[in-house]
Amino acid sequence: MSDPLKLLLPALAQTCTQSISAIRTAPDTQNIPLSTLRTDFLSLLSLIHSNTTKLSIALNPSSPAYSAAQRPLKDLITNSSTLASNASLFLPDVHGRTLTAEVHSIAKSVLTALEDLARAHLSLITRVPIEAASEEYLSKTGIVHELITQAKAGHPQGLSRTNLVAVRRRWLEHAETVSDAEAMLEFEAFASDDEDGKDSDGWDDPELDLGSDSGEQTAVQKEIAKKVRHSLLFSLIPVHVALPPDLACRAPRFGTP
Repeated sequence: MSDPLKLLLPALAQTCTQSISAIRTAPDTQNIPLSTLRTDFLSLLSLIHSNTTKLSIALNPSSPAYSAAQRPLKDLITNSSTLASNASLFLPDVHGRTLTAEVHSIAKSVLTALEDLARAHLSLITRVPIEAASEEYLSKTGIVHELITQAKAGHPQGLSRTNLVAVRRRWLEHAETVSDAEAMLEFEAFASDDEDGKDSDGWDDPELDLGSDSGEQTAVQKEIAKKVRHSLLFSLIPVHVALPPDLACRAPRFGTP
C-alpha cells in the first residue's frame, strides 16, 4: 500500500526545506578538523546518492514496490537533516570563508534537488500516472546523482580540499569576466578622439529612429569610464594583497590604473 509513502514523501520534502533554511554557521560551533568534516560531508552525500537510487528503483511507476521504498525514504529524511548539520559545522574563520560558502552551496543544491524528487514521486503515487510525469522522476533522480557525483569528483572538479583551493577556483571562475570588463572600460575611457575614417555600421542612421547617437563618447562619459575602471582595479588590490604568494603568482593580471 502507498499510504505510508503519502506521509513519508511530504515529510522528506519538508525536511529538505527546513534543512536548507538551517544551513548557517552557528556561533558556538565546536572547532572540528577540516579533514574530518570534509570526509563526513562526502560520506553523507554518498548515502544520499545510494538511498536516492533505492527509492527511485522501488517507486518505478511500471512496477512500484511501496514497502521497499519506506526504508530509503526514512534514511533520506535522516540524511538530509544530518547533511545540513554537517555543513553548518564549517567555520569561515577556521576552515575558510570561501570553502564554507562552497560547502553550503553544494548542500543546498543537493537538498533542493532531493526535495524536487520527493515531490515528483508524491505526484506519481497520488495521481493517475502519465508519461511526462513518469519521465520526470528519472530526470529529478539524475539531477541528485549528478550534483553528488560532481561534488565527490577528484580535483579540480570536486569539493575543494582547502580554502586556498576554493579561493583559486573562485578567482579563475570570475577572472575572465573581470578582465573583459576592464578591457571594455579601458577602451571606453581612452578611445581616440580622432574619429576620421571611422566606418559606420549603419545602426546610427537617423531614419532608423533607434535613439542612438554617432557612437562617440563625450568627455563626461570618458571621465566616468576612467573612474569606474580605476575603482574596479583598486578593488582588486586587497584581493591580491590577501592572496598567498602561491596563488597570487598564478592569478590573472589586469592592467594598472
